[in-house]
Parts: sequence; structure tokens; C-alpha cells
Amino acid sequence: MQLLRILKLVSVGILCLCIGQSCTTKKTPTPALKSLTVVIDSNFTSESLNERVLVSTKISKKDLTRPDLKMWITQRTTKVSQKKDAIMVGDFRKYPEAWFYMQVINTSHTSQKLVVDEFSRIRCDDFEVFTSNNGIVQYWGKINRATRFASYPLPFLTYAVPVTIQPKDTLNLLIHTQRNYGNHEVNLSIASYQTYVDRHLYLFLSKIAQVIIFIICIITMFVLGRIFRFKIMTYLGYYLISLLFFIVSCWGFVDFVLKATSIGLSGNNAPTFGLFVACCLNHPFNMELMKPVPKNEKLFKGISYLLMGTNLFASCCFFLPKHIFPSVDAYFFLSKIVLFFVLIAIIWVLICSLMALVRAKIYYIGLGYSIALFAILPLQIVRLLDKSPSLIIIDLPVYTLFTIGFTLITIYMLREQLVSRKKMEESLQQERESMEEIRKTEVEVIGRNLHDNVGNILVSAMGYLHLNSPKIELSQELIKESINEIRFLSHNLVKDDDAPLHTKLESLVSRFNDFMEVRFVFEDYSKGKLNSLDSIMQQNIYMIVQEVFTNIVKHAKATEVFVQVFEREGQTLQVIVEDDGIGILNFTENKGIGLKNIQKRADISKLTLTVDSTPSGTMFIIETPKIA
Repeated sequence: MQLLRILKLVSVGILCLCIGQSCTTKKTPTPALKSLTVVIDSNFTSESLNERVLVSTKISKKDLTRPDLKMWITQRTTKVSQKKDAIMVGDFRKYPEAWFYMQVINTSHTSQKLVVDEFSRIRCDDFEVFTSNNGIVQYWGKINRATRFASYPLPFLTYAVPVTIQPKDTLNLLIHTQRNYGNHEVNLSIASYQTYVDRHLYLFLSKIAQVIIFIICIITMFVLGRIFRFKIMTYLGYYLISLLFFIVSCWGFVDFVLKATSIGLSGNNAPTFGLFVACCLNHPFNMELMKPVPKNEKLFKGISYLLMGTNLFASCCFFLPKHIFPSVDAYFFLSKIVLFFVLIAIIWVLICSLMALVRAKIYYIGLGYSIALFAILPLQIVRLLDKSPSLIIIDLPVYTLFTIGFTLITIYMLREQLVSRKKMEESLQQERESMEEIRKTEVEVIGRNLHDNVGNILVSAMGYLHLNSPKIELSQELIKESINEIRFLSHNLVKDDDAPLHTKLESLVSRFNDFMEVRFVFEDYSKGKLNSLDSIMQQNIYMIVQEVFTNIVKHAKATEVFVQVFEREGQTLQVIVEDDGIGILNFTENKGIGLKNIQKRADISKLTLTVDSTPSGTMFIIETPKIA
């Protein structure tokens, strides 16, 4: 519990740091931009534009024909965060559109075919490119989420528009972007046509490979989970589906499916929806992973269900009608709160991983999560400390590694479970064989008692009746003795296999009190915890107590027998059978069939059996292994 409290404090501290960093209103000065020109020559390959462009949200298309365009835009720039990896314009409600300006100079003697692109696509919904030269505006193309793939200028699902610049020419390049949901962020670059095609062919094949890996892992999880009834694989399968949806929505693969829906879910916000669903489906999978770990179950399940429920509620908001969803989104800030939920999920799985390692020496949970989390989390923290916008870092290959990692881990867990199940079945088979051997021995003892004791008594009674002067009273006593012996043996054959152990012991004591002069007393001070033991252990304890009763009645000459159950320091249970008889003479040497069977039953269920015999009585102590 102390460790859990410390982890809670650390988690709250990290969370407060992240929230405080992301919510800060302190404005940082925009760093000095590099040259606003890109020089194109015969050796040009590619160049990032994020730190080279002027950004304005205060101009329109009609201003593009101005001869003093550069000066006009310079006087109407908007201060935004321009980093090497991205330009953060701001929330779409304040900045639904933005213009990016720079000059492109061709110093070569040949025309150059270039490609202007927005690399990320995730937080940009509309992308179009213009050039202006001496007041003459040329429109090169437009791509948005509703554009059909056949209409894309290049055979890739990317925001990329080809542009041609003539030899020794200078063009004013203008990029216009729009955002309809969440934060408006772009990642602009310019490249030669061949460089762009080569790079994106590799990226396209990489995306296809990642999707195939996801599909193989998902199918494997569902098939193996169903065949072996291994729930953790099924839950992982659902979780991987949500991650796959998140990835393909970031790539724009679902834009065509969601462009004409009547609900709030669309291509603009599909990645946000995918993150909520992934955060929700992570918890059933994580709860199955944590089953072997000792913990406060009530607290653990409460936190897991609370986090799962909040993410589920947020996910359901996207299925509201299209005219209602914007109001709900504006009230709950879904595009911003998803960051909070992702950070909470990361902190929670880290806490669970530490608990598994410290309390159960289970390392594979932390190993599986670290593949993804420790690749993303440091980047996210660096971005926060660098005063960059606190958006989710999306490193898609990391999710593929995470998928492969946890697929292999769950297969390893299944293998361990199958090996453990096989060992358990072998152990159970050995127990059955041992118990069958004990049963046969007990049947032989009962048969011998019937033949030797009851049979001899009845023969003696018959002999007294056939005398010339029959001894009727003596014969009656012998017959009564044989009846009691038969009654005693029959009571020992009574089965209560379906009853809990507490009830079976009460019934056993009651039966012996019915026909024996010895007084039997049963007291349970464990509050019925005997009934929580596994069924085989309960049966063996019952049979041991029954055999001890038999030995007491036959040999101990006792007047009272006490059966008591105690809980020992909350870890083990003790069943103590104590009598006031004459004890077991030469105990170390006198180990008949009954005592041997008692020891065999104790060994089967790993019970500790202690016998303390004195001339004033005998005590049998049966102690269980540690209870859960």
C-alpha cells in the first residue's frame, strides 16, 4: 500500500507538470526565421519550409494579385509557433485557415518540377497551392478530405501538389490550409518530383507492411483466443483494432468512408475518436494482464472502470447527430481532453507495470508497454519543455513495434499457461491415482473388518445359540455388538462430496455422537474459511478427520474429542483433532494402514500433518498451505 501511495503522488506530480505546461499562457517569442527563399538548382532534393515561411491569417485570395505581395504579407503576419518539425497555427475556432508565403528561385538553366506538400495530414483538412509572379496568380491544385483518390495529383494519399518553375525564374509561393476540427497544425516541405516519388513510394510500402502486420496480429489473437479460450488474446485483438483504426485515420484511409455521414464522426476528427477508443479498450486488456498481480482488487477495478467509462462516454459523443456534435465538442473540449486521457492512460499502465514487477516479479508487462511508451513519452516531454504545442506525438512505427511486442508476449503467456495446465493435469492424474489407491486400501480394511470382526462375532453368537443350554442373553449382546460395528462402518461410507467442508465436519460429528458413547465437539473459529479451499483439499481434510475419528473410537478409549478450526495469522488454516484417550503406543513404530492413508492424503494436498501423542491424549494438527 505504501508503494501504491508513492506511485500515486508521483503520477499526480507528473500530471500536474504536464497540464501546467500545456495550459501556460506565457508567450514565447517566435525565433528568427531563416531566409524566406528556397534556391533550386540541378542538385536540389528537398527542403523543410516550416521555419522559412511567413504565416498570415489576415489575407484572402483576392490579395494574391497585389504587386507588393511580399510587403503586404510581411505587414500582416501572425505570430505562431514555428519549429523544424511543424507549424502550430492554433485552435481551429480562432484560426480556421492560414496562408504561408515564401519565394522560390530557380538558378538552373532548365525548368524544375517540384512538389509542395503537407507531410502530416493529421491536423490539416484542406490544402491548396498558388504561385504569384508580377501580379499574375497561377492556381496549381487543391486537395481535401473529400477529394477522391483518383483525383489526387500524385498516386499517394498525401496532400501534395506539383509545381513547375521556369529556368532563372522567381516565384512567390503561397500555400493555403484550412482546419475544421481541433488544432490547426501543418508540416510543410518542398522537394524535387523524383525525390518526392522515391520517398513516398518507400513510405507507402511501409504503411502497407504495417497494416498487414496489424491484421496478422489481430487475426492471430482472435483465432488463438477462441481456440484456447484465452481472454487476454481476445481483448488484445480488440485493442489492436482500435490502434489500427487510429493509424489508418491518421493516414486518411477513412476519409472517403466518413465524408458523407450524418453523425459527428468524420475524417477531420477520426484520429481523436480512435485515441478515445484505444484508451477505452486498453483497460480490459490491462486488467487481464494484471490478474496474477497481488493488489487491492476493489481499488484497481474502480480506477480501471472509471477510466474506461470516461473514455467510452467521450467516444459515444462522436455518434451524436452532426448538428449537435459541435456544441457538445465545444463544451467538453474533446480535441484537447484526449491529451489528458492519453497521459492518464500512460501513467496508469506505468503504475501497473511497476506493481507487477515489484509485487509479482512479472517483467513482461513493463517490457511490452515500454516498447511504445518509452519511445513516445520522452518525445512528448521534450516537446512540452521546449514550449511547443502539447499535442500527441505520433510515431506510427512505434505502434507497430508495440503490436508485435504484445502479440509475442501474449503468445508466450499462452504457452506458459498450456505448460502449466499440462503439469496441473499430470498432477491431478497422480492425485487421482493416489486417492484411488487409498480408496482400495480403505475398502480392503472395511472388508477385513466385516469378515474378521463382524463375522467372528456373529459366528460366536450362533455358537452360543446352538448349545444344549443356549446362552440367549450372551448371544443378544454379541448380536448388538455386531450391529454397532456394522453401523459404525456404514457411517464411514457416507459421502457428502457436494457439501462444503464446514457442513461435512458438522455432519460427521453429529453422526458419531448418535451411536458412540464418546462425546464429539466441533468449533470453527475461522468463520467458515475452510469452505474457500479447493475441493480436493477439502475432501482430503474430511477423510483425514474421519480416519482419525475411527482410530479414536477403536483404540484411544477416549471420553471426549474436540475438533477445532483456527486461522493462523491470516495465512494458513489449522484443523486440530484432540482427544483425552490413552495415546498411541509406540507411535513411531505403530503406523498401520489408517495412519499411512492419513499421511498419503496430507501429501496429496500439501497439508502439514503433526501428531502429538501422550498417555493423556493425542492431538492431530492439519495445517493448510498459505491461503489467498
